[in-house]
Amino acid sequence: MLGMVKAGQYRERASFERLLEGSVDAYGNVYTRWTLFTTRWADMRERTGKEDIQGGVLSDVGAATMRVRSDSTTNEITAADRVIIRGKTWAIKDVIQVDRKGTVLEFKLERGVAA
Repeated sequence: MLGMVKAGQYRERASFERLLEGSVDAYGNVYTRWTLFTTRWADMRERTGKEDIQGGVLSDVGAATMRVRSDSTTNEITAADRVIIRGKTWAIKDVIQVDRKGTVLEFKLERGVAA
């Protein structure tokens, strides 16, 4: 069946982080920080990366898709959040419900590019 992911395919730990606003200093600056939102087992498929030159500096960029089981917590994850998997921080570009029953979410990820 298309969209189904076997339990054994969820082999990598993904940590989802959310940007939180912190305190305000005497000058009105708001301090923000990333904090752990949730952690889930994931199935990630990284596409072949490419090198890009930005401002005269060679940078490594990449794209991937990642699937996790859908639940009340993962359904709250949006493109405003980010994920850390395979030791790298990825920007979430899109979240897609894969199957009709809503049991699997697919995340389109990018790294090494401006968010």
